[in-house]
Order: sequence, then C-alpha cells, then structure tokens
Amino acid sequence: MKISIDTDLDSFSDAVRAVHAAYGVIYGDLDTAGDDDSANADIAYEDGDDGDYLPGRWTRKRIQKLAQWVHGGDADIALRFIAEHAPAVDLDEVFEHMEKQTGINGFTGKHMGGRMSAVGFARNHIGGGVGHIYDTDYGRRKYRMDERIARVLLEELEALG
Repeated sequence: MKISIDTDLDSFSDAVRAVHAAYGVIYGDLDTAGDDDSANADIAYEDGDDGDYLPGRWTRKRIQKLAQWVHGGDADIALRFIAEHAPAVDLDEVFEHMEKQTGINGFTGKHMGGRMSAVGFARNHIGGGVGHIYDTDYGRRKYRMDERIARVLLEELEALG
C-alpha cells in the first residue's frame, strides 16, 4: 500500500491516522502495533457477545473496534450521521452535512470516499468475514445501515466521546 500526505491540506492528526490505518494499527493504540487478531476473529464470532450477532457477522465487540478506528476523524462524523438516520439517508444529505462539518465547499462522493476508506481499513483489520457496516445504494442515492447496527454503533461512538 502507498499513502500520500499533503502537508498543506492534511492535518497532522489526519496524517497520523493514515499511517496507522496503512499499518493496521488502531489510532492511539500503539501497544498493539503489529498484532494481528484477524486469525482469532472466527473464534470471537463463535464465542463472543453471547450469540448477539448482527447482520454481516457484526457483534458489539467488532463494532466497538470499528468505533475505535474511526473515532475523532471525518469517518466518525459521517458514520454517526448515517447511523442517526438509519435505515436510509440520502447521499446528498450526508454530503451537505459533511460540507458543514469539514468546511469543504462542494463536498462530493469523491471527498466522501477518501474519508470512508478508514472504515474499509477497520473492516479489513477486524476480519472474521464481517460485511459492510453500511451499504451505498447508488440507484436510489442512499446510504443504508441496519437499524440494530446503527444503534450499537452510536452507543459505542458515544462511549468514546
């Protein structure tokens, strides 16, 4: 993987997050740098969360890990908004919200994709065959998220602050 950092546009925090994501390390969790628990993910699926499985093989513990990955970044802002409007929210509503939150005029899907790459990195790190935490319905121009996943995700993001 190659990453690029534009010191004129990217904040220091965003640059550090990008490096953490590229190396599969949860932002702020240097104690586990290099650990790869994806081999144990299937065990967690079978034994974790007292059988409280959500769509896409998500569990509270896995959603908690995802929340830790995105916490404090633009993906956090976007996921919160999508979850608050589950089961579906118009893409343009999310882009308008992100434009206000980031200050980027004309926020588009291209801007969104870059920010949401953190969600993909987190999903890959979590492993265990988890599905997408949200779906993009391009035909109807909607982001979709299961309401049960949304509720747990919001709880976990709130717990982080």
